[in-house]
Amino acid sequence: MKKYISPPLLNKNDKAVIISPSGSIESSFIDGAKLVLESWGLNVIVSQYAREKNGRFCGTVEQRVEDLQGAMDDPDVKLIFCSRGGYGIVHLLDRLDFTEIKKYPKWLVGYSDITALHLAFMKNGILSAHAPMARHLAEDAEDTASLYLRRLLFEGIHEYSISSHPLNRIGIADGRLWGGNLAVLGGLIGTPFADVPDNSILFVEDIGEGAYKIDRMMWQLKLAGVLDRLSGLVVGQFADCEEDFLMYAPIYESIMNLVSGYNYPVVFDFPVGHVKENFPLVYSGKIRLEVNTHKVLLKTQN
Repeated sequence: MKKYISPPLLNKNDKAVIISPSGSIESSFIDGAKLVLESWGLNVIVSQYAREKNGRFCGTVEQRVEDLQGAMDDPDVKLIFCSRGGYGIVHLLDRLDFTEIKKYPKWLVGYSDITALHLAFMKNGILSAHAPMARHLAEDAEDTASLYLRRLLFEGIHEYSISSHPLNRIGIADGRLWGGNLAVLGGLIGTPFADVPDNSILFVEDIGEGAYKIDRMMWQLKLAGVLDRLSGLVVGQFADCEEDFLMYAPIYESIMNLVSGYNYPVVFDFPVGHVKENFPLVYSGKIRLEVNTHKVLLKTQN
């Protein structure tokens, strides 16, 4: 059975590195996030190429690998904070070496295209944080998601209680939590980097995709056998995703129809994704999911 490593909680004066392993980003968002992380008591370094621009990417593949691998290998770094997603992590996956980070585990923070990096960490048995990035912190460091991120990283508190959605399917599930951006997941299913744990809890979200594309990507997960191996499913936010009147059902209902043959609990409208309430989730952590007619409870299982 694979063993998983949880990075140590952060302490004052710990070293954090802001990197941009995917798309390019405005420097002001990096500066804003740096100030916030420093206000948390961290010693924050901006990686050498974090502000580069190379088309839609932040620097060349070699520059992005150098920044990321350097942060992974540095035993003094306790937090790798990704500035943004976009597209480009897939270029790095087969170039990364996890030897040193397994000796000195540290938190990886990010979402969207960073989903691909979370999958690589999970494959190597290292927990990470699917959570808001630079722009979010720079624009509002005191909102719920930002405060929850700080609480997770420094105190290890990872527990949410939300109101139940009418489509939810009640039940209790235990398992390792994984998932993220649906398009990124679909692109990596069937590769060595999508090492899906059995009896796991999957969460999905996306942005700017048409309803038929979401339906197709969910069917891809089903046909690949992923949905068969779950103990629970958490459906997050599909921001700026247009419903399609030619589809047989709205997005949430089409997903519910797709998983109707399974008996595990299903949650809809969970606050995760490209939205302001993007609650941090411990990627590949052991989770308990409790769903009843009134509320949903998601928490770390000790």
